[in-house]
Amino acid sequence: MSSDLILDVRDLVIHYETDEEVVEAVNNITFQLEKGKVLGLVGETGAGKTTTALGIMGLLPSKVGHVVQGSIKLEGEDLLKKSNREMRSIRGKKISMIFQDPMTALNPVKTVGDQIAEVVLLHNKCSKAEALKRAQEMLAMVGIVPERYKEYPHQFSGGMKQRIVIAIALACEPDLLIADEPTTALDVTIQAQILDMMRNLQQKCGTSMILITHDLGVVAEMCDSCAVMYAGQLVEYGSVEQVFDNPKHPYTKALYQSIPSLDKDVERLHVIPGLVPDPANLPSYCSFYERCTEKCDKCKKFEPWAVDVESGHVARCLQYTPEWEGK
Repeated sequence: MSSDLILDVRDLVIHYETDEEVVEAVNNITFQLEKGKVLGLVGETGAGKTTTALGIMGLLPSKVGHVVQGSIKLEGEDLLKKSNREMRSIRGKKISMIFQDPMTALNPVKTVGDQIAEVVLLHNKCSKAEALKRAQEMLAMVGIVPERYKEYPHQFSGGMKQRIVIAIALACEPDLLIADEPTTALDVTIQAQILDMMRNLQQKCGTSMILITHDLGVVAEMCDSCAVMYAGQLVEYGSVEQVFDNPKHPYTKALYQSIPSLDKDVERLHVIPGLVPDPANLPSYCSFYERCTEKCDKCKKFEPWAVDVESGHVARCLQYTPEWEGK
């Protein structure tokens, strides 16, 4: 693995298995992240973005979530071969995650200061007083009065809870930060402040980041590379310039068409027809076939595979695969 890579995910497949069904949440995805860079992971709800993040963190539900195949290497070490004890020492220090739902991410019976200090104490040799001081510094960094560190989660609004979750994730200045829609519960002004803060941390400390979001504008502003997910697959992957200036996959093109434009006077925004396929019953051919405006007969006969359409720019579509015949 190149010394410039902090994360290398190869052929990752994740299933949720119950007695009734097998949900194919992530299907054979491969991507890399260089040190100090930001990767934007975009796609509709249910595309597999959060499951990918939980797989990297080793936080899949123990009884139903399974990594079926693949490797997840952090600085050359395969996280899938680590024990639970080893992963506990890695989480929070080397790799940290900002969770999407702050309501369930915080412990309701512990003060927010203790919850931030707990991470600091776990990974640093310091006193309880020093850890609590760091907790107050982190609260101030995310825009909360430091003196509120003695209060409990129920005493904060939803947006403030999200900021506390961000403070916990950033407390030990991790090498890799996974942000799962970190500004979902925040108003527009605080969204801008939090994104600015995360960008400043990333640039100051050289932190690498995976930013999961629905907002293509945020990806364009903050990210170096972009991965578009659909039905558990990466359908397009490349630098932000490649994916935004020259989108290749019909799904990526449809996402851009759905963005409101101030230059065009339209009565109705563009909508991608149909629904995302059921991950427990995926077709044997292209998952986007039923919703695609560029489909042809061969799309229902074969499952597409990833193709290099240009250097570093990958698309999973049969229209870029002339050798499909005979497959």
